[in-house]
Amino acid sequence: MINILLCSDENYAAYSSIVMISSLINTTCPEKFSFYLLTPGLKKETKNKLYKAVQYYSAQLKIIEVDNSNLSYSNMELGRFGLSSILRLLMHIHLPPKVKRVIYLDSDLLILGDLEELWKKNLDNFALGAVTDLCSPETFIKRNSNYFNSGVLLIDLIKWKEDQIGELSLSYLNKNSDILKYPDQDALNYILRDNFFPIDLSWNFQPTSYSAYEKSFHYLDSRKDELYQSIRKPNIVHFIGALKPWHANCTHPLQELFIDFSKNTPWPINIKELRASLSIFQKIKFFLKQNKIKRRKIMCDYQRPI
Repeated sequence: MINILLCSDENYAAYSSIVMISSLINTTCPEKFSFYLLTPGLKKETKNKLYKAVQYYSAQLKIIEVDNSNLSYSNMELGRFGLSSILRLLMHIHLPPKVKRVIYLDSDLLILGDLEELWKKNLDNFALGAVTDLCSPETFIKRNSNYFNSGVLLIDLIKWKEDQIGELSLSYLNKNSDILKYPDQDALNYILRDNFFPIDLSWNFQPTSYSAYEKSFHYLDSRKDELYQSIRKPNIVHFIGALKPWHANCTHPLQELFIDFSKNTPWPINIKELRASLSIFQKIKFFLKQNKIKRRKIMCDYQRPI
């Protein structure tokens, strides 16, 4: 089985379903997919909708409610990320013992490639594989290591447990959350300190990729072809940032593709209603960005399977 982990609360359940369903539509073996969803709690109706949506593709889903009462989060300041954002650090406690390897996925992703390809990658004895977090050249210089983005992770759960990555990350986070910009991601990068297996940029295609390619960010000079290919044919699109594709004023070039996939879930998004909710000022601002959006949109060659 291909084990896939998501973490979500009620607010993100609908978007988690898009992650799962888009991965099932874009694989040749949906029956091999076994999803695990860690949650601080979901409504019964929401659970039933998720089960039904996944089972339609002959895949499996197990929803695991996490009891956090025995853990201290008194010092943690998680901001907009919320409690569900750190549940991945507890995966080794809550996943069944039979799970030795897992793909972790954030809930603001769109899967366009076959996750079986990611699943088969050799981690070369690293605890996890991840994609470089793309940033401005100025931010890159300030970083002391090859900082990765934690939205997509391929994890050797045996080594994760042996190295106590979850416990160490939680301890660091509990002491330093007030100074961390990206709580769990910063914690994982601090604990691992560049000790991870690098995965191709296409498996975590980030919005900064457009600027990185157009402005030729110097730290990616040796990876320019890889960067271009990730834009042209992304395996996983990561909608990083406060504005998500379900927000009316989102200007991500692949927003409409995300909304298209939502129609295969119990929570379809109506783009006309979304756009109608914009204020006059927002509509003007959105209109002025259309040329850039269209220019970047046509760079992607993705064709949805028939």
